[in-house]
Amino acid sequence: MCLVFVALASWALKTSNLQAPDAWKTVLLANVGTISAIRYFRRQVVEERDKT
Repeated sequence: MCLVFVALASWALKTSNLQAPDAWKTVLLANVGTISAIRYFRRQVVEERDKT
């Protein structure tokens, strides 16, 4: 799941025009999505560790 969000963020940045005035929106969404995916992944790791 984490890799899917990172791949989606990477694709969004590659396909967008970063010279456009509203490029910050794309970058912000990609960063928020990636951070959310990392937090989700870390939470899953902690839950798995607590089960054992």
